[in-house]
Amino acid sequence: MQFQRISASRILLLMAVIMFLVLPGPTLAQDSPGTGFPVVVIDGLGREISIRKPPQRIVSLTPSVTENLFALGLDEQIVGVSNYSDYPAAAQSKPVVGDAFQLNYEAILLLEPDLIIGDAQLVKNYMVKLEELGLPVLAINPANLQEVMDSMLLLGQATGAISAATRVTAEMQEQVHYVQTAIQDLPQKARPLVFVEVWDEPLMTCGPGSFMQELIELAGGHNLAADAGGAWIEYSSELVVERDPDVILLTRPYRDELMARSAWQGISAVKEGRVVEVDSDPFVRTTPRLADALVDLAAILHPEKFQ
Repeated sequence: MQFQRISASRILLLMAVIMFLVLPGPTLAQDSPGTGFPVVVIDGLGREISIRKPPQRIVSLTPSVTENLFALGLDEQIVGVSNYSDYPAAAQSKPVVGDAFQLNYEAILLLEPDLIIGDAQLVKNYMVKLEELGLPVLAINPANLQEVMDSMLLLGQATGAISAATRVTAEMQEQVHYVQTAIQDLPQKARPLVFVEVWDEPLMTCGPGSFMQELIELAGGHNLAADAGGAWIEYSSELVVERDPDVILLTRPYRDELMARSAWQGISAVKEGRVVEVDSDPFVRTTPRLADALVDLAAILHPEKFQ
């Protein structure tokens, strides 16, 4: 498979779009009247949002929000989505209203939404225009796995799907508990050093603030770049060799290419064949699939405990 080379700055921007910058996570307002309407919630931008009745025409501005709404059973209420909303498959049949870089306001208006939902870091760039058009906007901004579960409950409260949201978050918590129980007695020396290769030229990886680092730690591993200066950063190939990871995760399918690198032949992960290709979306999208990714990663790092 051939991959198009793109600039490092473009990669960093795309990764920032995927991961979102860390802002205070959304919380339910104290005076929200249970599952009835109207409801009042506090969104990821700290705004108090009043929703008079269950929304029937929802526009999603990010792929993760689209996926979350489908997970809550709101298929019929979704009338518009952002580009790259490719999961579940049914999302691909929804009208596209733009992406992280540009919105089609005319298309959004034609859809007559009664609620627009996006991530806080991105939607704030469009907030003035959307408010000028009289369009109601709710922002979410989960920065870790627990906040993803909190945001699911917020979405459930705002859309009238609180029962589904409670079920989904309970399933996520069960998966986290399953992994934590299985690895709770692991000594530090049994926790492998993991390098995540996000891109090869330039070499890029994940660091503090990334969901992938959190999942590595929850799955019983250590991130090789845990001391890096950001969530998505360029990294030194020589430093990877020096630190000698036990496991290498690839977010693109080019394992054979990596295994053939002459300078990396002495790395433990390469010598032992512990170089694994993973689908990056479940590891970085702020959706229930993060819990699935955690289980999969734990099985990669500790196969003996997840037969």
